[in-house]
Amino acid sequence: MKSLWKEFIKYAVPSVIGMMVSALYIVVDGIFVGRGVGVSALGSINVALPVTTLMIAISMMITMGGAAIMSIKFGENKHEEGNNIFLESLFLIVAITGVLSIVSVIFPQEIARMLGASDELVVGTAEYLRYYMMFGIGFSGSLALSAFVRNDGNPNLAMISLILGAITNIVLDYIFIFVFNLGIKGAAIASGLGQLSSVFLLLTHFSRKKGKLKLYVPKLNKNDLIRILKVGTPEFIVQVSPAVSVFAFNIVIMSRIGEIGVAGFSIIGYISTVLIALFIGISQGIQPLLSYNHGKGDSDKVDKVFKMGVKTNFTASLIIYGIIFFFGKEIISIFNGDQGLIKLTYDAIIIYAFSFVIASINIVNVTYHQATENSKTANIISTSRGMVFTIVSLMVLPMIMGDIGIWVSIVIGEICTLLLIMYLAYVKKVDIQLKNKEILES
Repeated sequence: MKSLWKEFIKYAVPSVIGMMVSALYIVVDGIFVGRGVGVSALGSINVALPVTTLMIAISMMITMGGAAIMSIKFGENKHEEGNNIFLESLFLIVAITGVLSIVSVIFPQEIARMLGASDELVVGTAEYLRYYMMFGIGFSGSLALSAFVRNDGNPNLAMISLILGAITNIVLDYIFIFVFNLGIKGAAIASGLGQLSSVFLLLTHFSRKKGKLKLYVPKLNKNDLIRILKVGTPEFIVQVSPAVSVFAFNIVIMSRIGEIGVAGFSIIGYISTVLIALFIGISQGIQPLLSYNHGKGDSDKVDKVFKMGVKTNFTASLIIYGIIFFFGKEIISIFNGDQGLIKLTYDAIIIYAFSFVIASINIVNVTYHQATENSKTANIISTSRGMVFTIVSLMVLPMIMGDIGIWVSIVIGEICTLLLIMYLAYVKKVDIQLKNKEILES
């Protein structure tokens, strides 16, 4: 058991650090743009969010699908097949995100209009999209290579690459925005160069032959490509859901509370980005162990690793909620000093943040089913959690409870998801018992 905890820490800790640093740099990036370029620049970046979210979602879908299958193949001692899965995943990422990047670079203004950019924001949105998507392959490559390098037994390099990318981005943000006055274009280029620095560092894993993976032209197999996309679909839903959820929350908050409510929710969003990254980091950290032992057929170890993930996430969520409850006002004041906004945001976040306690368990469950190729269950949980339960609650609760229902809706959404997970586990247990009974009777 001690050696299993050692393996857990080996993968989980670098994954958490990498995810947290990436999340923190998003917050710092927003501060640089907001103070150095202006509020309209933040608006332009927000309008462009669906395109950048789509690119990240596609990249993560293929990456997590391919990484899970690769680890399973390694567990089955089929290293050559696992290596080919890795290369086929890279091919899919380059092909799909490459087309998306080219279209965005050629037609940025048309896309900005489609995304609903106002006359005031359309130029900034188009400029940001064009320069951001010039580095589209770099963004996708950084996400993909960090996951595969981690699963190939080098989690520390994956972590360091994310830290390097974040630091490079922040330094270049300052230089391009405050020194060279490149505005929103500078922010996009800084982000792209930051991701490229991560890619170059991750490539040393292969040049120095640190693991089992090698780079060569893959043998493309239709069934492999479909399998990668199928296993990765839950991750796509996980990545897209927040954008859908934020859009719905913004509409309801604007209609009921107004601009101050949206401002408060944006602060909650920044804080949530960092905290959810912790839970996702732990979940992604255990994925290689889940997939590898699933491939070996060691269900006992799979269960132990899963329980480790649940316990760690749940414990972290309780500590986080305590920090928000006692120091929430101080944290919120970092973003803005307006006392009215601080009070509104604090009153909202002490309700909203309770959802993290439940979400910490739900996120591990999605990873567990994805890592063990139970895509159908993972898809059901992801869709229900990210869109169905929360959005339905958001539509109903404010009418019953008033404005407080807005913040309660996310909690109810997570609780409903947990109940669904428990129900699906019960159904699976009953099904196994019936099958065993049939085998004994026959």
